[in-house]
Amino acid sequence: MKPMHMAATLLLGWLLILPPTNKEFPRGNADAPLNQWTKRPTTYRTREECEHVLDRQQRLTNARNRQVVLQFYKKAQCVPSDDPRLKRN
Repeated sequence: MKPMHMAATLLLGWLLILPPTNKEFPRGNADAPLNQWTKRPTTYRTREECEHVLDRQQRLTNARNRQVVLQFYKKAQCVPSDDPRLKRN
């Protein structure tokens, strides 16, 4: 494998993204384009790893009985870092 191709392969991963919030959508706007969503700083190696982190976050939030925040995290998604919907138009 060429070094350039190896570097590109290493950059791919999975991102945990959260819907944008504002006054109209304090619990997150799940209908907003993905390029407006907030990316968590960590890139995960696999979809399963990303979904595990998301599930854990949802369970911790639920255990603390923070229902408004839980509704926000239920809208979060794991997407590949090279997803074309994440690109700015």
